Amino acid sequence: MSTLEQIRQRPILIISILGLALLLFILTTVDRPGELFTDSHTVAKIDGEKIDYMEFQKRVEQQQEQLQQRGYTNVDVAQVQEYVLQQMVNETLMEKEYKRLGLVVTDRELSQAMLGTTPHPYVSQMVQSMGIPSAQMFHDAAFNPTKNGIDPQQAQQLQQAWIALEKDTEQMLLQQKFITLFNGTLTANKLDAQAIYEGNASTATIAYAKKDLSSLNDDEFPVSDSEINDLYKKEKNRYRINEPQHLVNYIAVDITPSSEDLAAAQKEVEDAIMGLRSNPGTDAVSSNTRFYVNRVSATASALAPALKKAVPGMAKDSTAMVQFVDNQYTIAKLLDVTTSIDSVLLDVAFINESVDADSIISRLNTGAKVADLGDAVVQSQDSVWVSLLAPGMATMKDELSNAATGTYFTPENNNGQKGMTVRVRSRKAPVTVYDVAEITYDVIPSNATVNKLNNDLRAFINANPTSDKFTSEAPKAGYAALSAIITPSSLSVNGLPESRGAAKWALSAKKGAVSEVFNNDRDSRLLAVAVTDIYDGDFVPATDDQVRTYLTNKVRNSKKADKLIADYKGKGNNVADYAAAMQVKADTTDVTFGQSYVRNFGMYEANLQANVAVAKKGQLVGPVALNNAVVVFEVVNVNNQGRAFDFDNDAMVFNQREGAQSFQRTLPQVIMGNKTVDNRIQKFYSDRQ
Repeated sequence: MSTLEQIRQRPILIISILGLALLLFILTTVDRPGELFTDSHTVAKIDGEKIDYMEFQKRVEQQQEQLQQRGYTNVDVAQVQEYVLQQMVNETLMEKEYKRLGLVVTDRELSQAMLGTTPHPYVSQMVQSMGIPSAQMFHDAAFNPTKNGIDPQQAQQLQQAWIALEKDTEQMLLQQKFITLFNGTLTANKLDAQAIYEGNASTATIAYAKKDLSSLNDDEFPVSDSEINDLYKKEKNRYRINEPQHLVNYIAVDITPSSEDLAAAQKEVEDAIMGLRSNPGTDAVSSNTRFYVNRVSATASALAPALKKAVPGMAKDSTAMVQFVDNQYTIAKLLDVTTSIDSVLLDVAFINESVDADSIISRLNTGAKVADLGDAVVQSQDSVWVSLLAPGMATMKDELSNAATGTYFTPENNNGQKGMTVRVRSRKAPVTVYDVAEITYDVIPSNATVNKLNNDLRAFINANPTSDKFTSEAPKAGYAALSAIITPSSLSVNGLPESRGAAKWALSAKKGAVSEVFNNDRDSRLLAVAVTDIYDGDFVPATDDQVRTYLTNKVRNSKKADKLIADYKGKGNNVADYAAAMQVKADTTDVTFGQSYVRNFGMYEANLQANVAVAKKGQLVGPVALNNAVVVFEVVNVNNQGRAFDFDNDAMVFNQREGAQSFQRTLPQVIMGNKTVDNRIQKFYSDRQ
């Protein structure tokens, strides 16, 4: 039988073989074959809704840029990612809620908010923060670039910024609609307002005798596991969790200079100061890379605080130690003292590149107003005080110092600002200028110090390879073992910068495991982690130390209160009798039903407030069990404050305390409810980075 005929008789077998061969070929030619069968672009899922990696990464980069623009240069990327992801989880929850409620922003509403006669304040604020006078001008610049003399690349950036602003505005309008709707769901009716009024309209003064539960020995009131479990079942929802928790203890060791390092650094700095005093300029330290020299020319008021104190009293060519803070020495050498014009009052205008600049400047100098020039002037600002000593003004300093006042001109060295023309209005009198060499020296740990810290921590881990020993032996070795909770959403250990690696390790480790030593990127900290427990259910279990302690104390306090009530019930006819029986001093305090704190009793003593509210004047009440004591009291006076019921005022108080307004701060948590988060960010980044 021919081969072709055999193939015809076994088509299913042949197709299966070919399919398998094709699959093997694909698996061997792609970089990450596993991604063919997984959702490789979802960084997290919340209630079935996916958060896309590309959008997440874009938001992270935008957040980093914003932080850098605000001067934050050492922000941990992991912390930014954690913040952005939480934002996106909250937004995803809210988006789903908007859809469920049928909330939308129409094109007309968005257009009115962006380009209406009176744009939304948020839009105006954002546009002006970009240095653009109005949203209409922003839109024209982005979508009519030729008219405004804007090159295509810049126009594309402006268009992207406009679209981003539109999206943000739409989200804000949706949120406003939701809040308006939400605020209408929990508003005070007359009964609510009346209850608030009655709870705050009167204050009762009580005489009382209080016996603290701590007066009884804990050992006399044992608490069984069954009692703890019974209470846990009643309060279980208090301990609900949305994602698995890995409990860890960790040791963080800062890599800091040793006493030997500090002594050596001090000697080097003292030698440098002697060299600076005997040599011109900063020659004495120019060849030593440990010293960083920053030349500063400024008035006394503009100097850094440490220099401001030292420099004005120094003689020319003298050198002084300014400060030693955070293992950094600061030395100042006063190189020169001169006088110079500092402050200049300017009018500034930017001329459209598509028009004749000389003609526009001529018109300005013959009396034309900027407002009369229309689109010829792209942007302008009058009466701007500028410091000529600022680093960015160095190229224009001489021109602005010597230019005639009252005449517009184009500076020859204008830092590349196209179309810039200025007019000097006035100058302040010359001031004293200090030319200072600010020299800093950072004391860094020596290799010997770093090696010792590393070796000591590794030796401790090797000697204590279980979480129990890790925790118990840490104090004996001079370490502090701190506790933390790590979840799939955590990109750090207890917020420590650059601790993502340790957090990722903890999520994949078994209970009882101890990590190796983790170094951060700057070699400024060592970190070791031990996994003490793992909670992968829907609730923190009753065995958790904090939960068990709370439940145990609550059960024990209940037993203590029962004992004290039984001991003192019927032991007196008044507060003084009970005080004598309890061997405590009688006292007085004021109780208002609506207050959260009662003097001498503490926070949230609801049982006291409830009993006082219904007690009649002169009635002896108790013993009554409270959170941490039992009390016998008598209402000796009731002060009705004389304020009449005011529905508007009392309804407002209700809305703030118990209505929708009280939920707004925790709205994402309220909407989250019992939903779970499938957070893949740790694994995602381990695959991508």
